[in-house]
Amino acid sequence: MRHNVDISFHPSWWHRYAGIDFDEGFFFDAPRRVENDRDMRRALYERFGEYGIGEKDPAPRPILFSDLIASGFLYSQLLGCEVEFSAGDAPEVHCAELDDDAVSKLQAPDLDASPLWQRVESQIKYLQGRFGAVESAINLQGIFNLDMDLRGQQLFYDFYDDPDLVSRLSDAATRLSLDIGRQLYAVSPVVSGGVTSIIKQALPGVYLTSNCSVTMISCKQYREFLLEYDTILANAFPCFGIHHCGSNMESVIEGYLDVPNLKFIEIGAGSDLNKIDAALNARGRKDMICNVRYSPVKLKTADRAAVEADTSAAIAAFGSDEKLYFSCVGIDADTPDENIRAYLSVFREARS
Repeated sequence: MRHNVDISFHPSWWHRYAGIDFDEGFFFDAPRRVENDRDMRRALYERFGEYGIGEKDPAPRPILFSDLIASGFLYSQLLGCEVEFSAGDAPEVHCAELDDDAVSKLQAPDLDASPLWQRVESQIKYLQGRFGAVESAINLQGIFNLDMDLRGQQLFYDFYDDPDLVSRLSDAATRLSLDIGRQLYAVSPVVSGGVTSIIKQALPGVYLTSNCSVTMISCKQYREFLLEYDTILANAFPCFGIHHCGSNMESVIEGYLDVPNLKFIEIGAGSDLNKIDAALNARGRKDMICNVRYSPVKLKTADRAAVEADTSAAIAAFGSDEKLYFSCVGIDADTPDENIRAYLSVFREARS
C-alpha cells in the first residue's frame, strides 16, 4: 500500500504529552514558536518515530503559525471577532453577531494599517532574517466559515430574507482572503499547511480553502451564494483546493466541480466515496488529487483491521490509490497510542 498518510493532533494532545501551551504567545511570538515546533516534532518521533513520523533531532524551521494543529482564527480576528486563547485548546473565535447596520459598513481591513496584521508581518521579517525563508501555516479560513463567524445563525435567514447582505459579508471575506493570500505567496512556497499538513506531500503550491461550514448547506445554496467567491480565489492563485471536513461532501461535490483550477479535494470522514468518485468520473476529473480523512472519534476504538477495511474501501471506491492520500486530523489526548500505531501500520511498515 502506498505511504500517502499523515496524522495531526488536537491541541489537548500536545498540551498533555509535549507540554505545549497554545496561548497567544504560541502564535505571535516567533522565537518561542520555533522552539515549541522543535519540541512538537521531537515528541512525535519519540512516540511514533518507527513509522517515519516526527524527527529525532529536529532543526529549527521558519514556521509561521503551525502545520501540526488546525487553528483557524486570524482572518476572523482581523474582521473584528474576539478570540479567546487557552493553554490546552485551539483558539476559540467568538461570533461577532453583526447586525444589519454593521454588515452594511463592513470592509476588509487595510493590512498595512492593521496592528494585528503587523504582528504577523513582524514574524515574517524575523523568520526571513533568521532563516532566509518563511513557511506559512496560517489557516486559510474559507469564505462561508468567515460569514458564519461574523453573522452567526442569522446567516441562514439571510439566504432567504436578504441575499445582498450575504454578498456583503462574502465580499469582505474574499477581499481579505485575496490580500492575505497574495502576501503569503510572496514569501512562502507553501501556504496551505495550516489547513491540512498532508498538502505538503500531495500538492504543496495549492491554495486550500476551508469549507468546513458548507456541510450545513445544500449544493443549490453553495452555487447561489458561495461558488462565485471560491471561483474568485481559484482564479487568483496558482491552483486551488477545497477542504470539506464534513461527513457529506457528496451532497455538494457537483458544485465544487464547477470551480475552475480545482486540483485537490479533502474529503471529510463519513462522506460517500462512491458518489464522489462517480461525480469525478462524470465530469472527467479522474486527475483530481484526493485526501480521505479518517475520523479521530472512530480512531479511539478502531483496531488495525477496521482501519485497513476502511482504507481498502476507499481505494476500491476510487479504483486506484495513485492519487489518494489519507490522514487523521485532530486526534485528541484520550486516543490510545496503540490505535494511532494501528492506523499508521496500514500504510507504513514499522522501522526498527
